[in-house]
Amino acid sequence: MKSDDELLRSLLTGGPENEPQTDRILDAALRSFETYGPRRTTMDDVARESGLGRATIYRRFPTKGDLVTGVLLREARRFFAELDDAVAALSTLEERLVEGFAVTLRISREQRLLSRLMVVEPELFLPHSTIKAGPLLAAARGYLAGRLRTAQRLGAAPAGVDPEVVAEILVRLTHSLVLTPEGHIPLDDEGARTFARHYLLPIIRGGGPG
Repeated sequence: MKSDDELLRSLLTGGPENEPQTDRILDAALRSFETYGPRRTTMDDVARESGLGRATIYRRFPTKGDLVTGVLLREARRFFAELDDAVAALSTLEERLVEGFAVTLRISREQRLLSRLMVVEPELFLPHSTIKAGPLLAAARGYLAGRLRTAQRLGAAPAGVDPEVVAEILVRLTHSLVLTPEGHIPLDDEGARTFARHYLLPIIRGGGPG
């Protein structure tokens, strides 16, 4: 099993699987999943859609579950890149956290594959988002913890705050809101920003809600 660092490296850089044929397979699988749903998509469908042989598909993704995981991990990598772009121009850690929280919820709402899986094929989606969600949560925690550590080195975040613990809290809260958006917390852009300023910023400062 990959370590958290290996998972994060794979997500953020593409890892050893980031090569043309694998990308071609994942592109074909994503198109098929979005059109027909993963349950109705076969490995033969992906082979035809990609123009590659069955043996090539199975060599890289031995099972359909591996292929679903591969698609989800690459979508997560794309999400991290989009999130980085959205907060790149902001000057402070606080601004980046507030905007990053709102952007994360918005991207999740607009993600076509995620929406389809949650509504149409929950029996396939739920294991990957709950009991098998370890790789995605570990990568998200590593992504955020790395940025918090950088902020600490630059003096932009309190040195006494544990980046891994803070990242774990924020990632698990966001994960819960994405899976079950109905509730009292407002999830539109401005509502999410207001919530983040009042309840999330104190966490990275090492205090309670202010």
